[in-house]
Amino acid sequence: MLRLVGALGLTCLFFTGCVDPQKRLELAEEAERKRDLDVRIVADVAVFDNTAPLQVHGVGLVTGLQGTGHSPAGYYRGIMEQYLLKNRGPRGGELRNLPNEQSVRKILDNPDNCLVIVKAEIPPGARKGDRFDADVSLPDGSKAISLAGGQLLLTWLRVYQAKSELSARHESSNQLVGGHVLAHAKGPLVVGFGGSVDLHELKRGKVWLGGTSRIHRPYALIMRNDDKSVRIANGVAERINFMYQDDPHSKARHADFTVREKRILLTGAVTKDLNHAHDPTGMSQTDMAKAASKDMINVRVPFAYRFDHGHFLHVASVTPLRASDPKLMTYRKRLKNMLLDPKDTILSARRLEAMGRDSIDLLKPGLQSDHPLVRFASAESLAYLGSTLGVEELAQLPRKHPILARHCTLALANLGESICRQKLGAMLVSDDRALRCAAFHALSLLDEEDPRLGGQFVNEAFWLYRIPGAPSPMVFYSTSKRPQVVLFGRNIQLAKDTRLIVGDYTVVCTKEGDKIQVKRITLGRDPIQPVTCSTRLDDVLAALTDLGATYADVVTFLRLVNDRQYANYPVVSWTVPEVALTTIIQAGREMKNGE
Repeated sequence: MLRLVGALGLTCLFFTGCVDPQKRLELAEEAERKRDLDVRIVADVAVFDNTAPLQVHGVGLVTGLQGTGHSPAGYYRGIMEQYLLKNRGPRGGELRNLPNEQSVRKILDNPDNCLVIVKAEIPPGARKGDRFDADVSLPDGSKAISLAGGQLLLTWLRVYQAKSELSARHESSNQLVGGHVLAHAKGPLVVGFGGSVDLHELKRGKVWLGGTSRIHRPYALIMRNDDKSVRIANGVAERINFMYQDDPHSKARHADFTVREKRILLTGAVTKDLNHAHDPTGMSQTDMAKAASKDMINVRVPFAYRFDHGHFLHVASVTPLRASDPKLMTYRKRLKNMLLDPKDTILSARRLEAMGRDSIDLLKPGLQSDHPLVRFASAESLAYLGSTLGVEELAQLPRKHPILARHCTLALANLGESICRQKLGAMLVSDDRALRCAAFHALSLLDEEDPRLGGQFVNEAFWLYRIPGAPSPMVFYSTSKRPQVVLFGRNIQLAKDTRLIVGDYTVVCTKEGDKIQVKRITLGRDPIQPVTCSTRLDDVLAALTDLGATYADVVTFLRLVNDRQYANYPVVSWTVPEVALTTIIQAGREMKNGE
């Protein structure tokens, strides 16, 4: 036996001696790194869930059609009849008071009205009152021809479930049962984008930002199996409440918070006193987190992260569980060094961010780095900590590295200081057209009425924004969320040979070439006086809406203008592209020092 042990010892010594000294050094450094980072964080005991949208449905009524509607008999019509019988008065968008002799049946049989199915998705992290798009379609058996020009009346949205799934007694039933009202939807329909020849396009539509949540829908932290206890769940909730509060200037995230004050908050004494006002999730208005049970914690997104929920979920996941952990000093020191390494910089910056404003001084050196990704990671985390130190970097980096545009502009918008608005305003007149659009998106999130955007609501049809200072003119329009057209630059005009038919409208340049005449010709309707305007695109858009054009007509017009090259500058539909964190990290490996 002793011989065997001795042989094993000699073998181990032999293999150890064969390891290259450089390799041994690397292994030792990696082991030391793991020891330094061995701090218990939220992700060690829980994982975020409830991150998918919640589908809700309802039966609605569209009015204001031109004889193209239909309300087929059946289950959905029965629901609408009951609704109309109960709601005959105007309560913020329901059916208006009608003469007594006008029955519910007459309302539904009127071809100017149409029975529809409304579907929407309440986004994860939504708060009560948040708005979202709603989709409108026809029920089976409907003979409706078109929903164009319609207005969706107030529609209650619920989660529906098959009766067969609720009880074995109804396993053969195909009837649906609705739950509590979780949202509502109403507003003008946007129908038939692009002038498609597919007639089915006219039988479905959207109500942009027409849905409104009637509930708070927080994210959920699901406790891991080995860490399920009321004590641990409450501890995690209290830690999140302390580190992330709705007031971006809250003293709780400041470095000058005293040890005694921190201890009071960490024991939950303050948050307990604030729990007198609850919503159905059990959270008060000031709670960012609340343990619902030993298995789950409800978590809201704080104000400072309102435009980038994904960033918050990541940072909250790497938040240390104990402020008194003796390993935190070594942990901070290691992260400070890793911050300056491009391959570790983003993850290090977010771990430092998760420790609050105490980390501001540790993030500052990253702003002086030669590597652009290090500067970006440091500046972004500083912004989410409420510091303006990295604002200049966030404004300059997207000009050379477009992949960073979305994250930089959203960080500036979330910070929301006046200097951030100035920087976003400066980006609006950048030579880079994609950066202009990203800056516009961020600034409009922050304040859609910011004077730098030059916004005007045109004839209750769409928002028109004019940004004359842009060096290379272009036209940008949206096809989701919000009806808006943005004119970058000056002197955007239609060509002298412009001749277009857009639904019921014709847009033709006069013989002299200096005017545009817009006409509306609708079968079965009295002729409408045509409108003559200049060849400027904004004047033509206003003329179209003066004659009753919807935003769908405006988009169709803009697409035709671009396809036939009737404008002297590009006309594009653009949305802010989602850029995954892994994509940025990969791109960072190709960035070089000094760029």
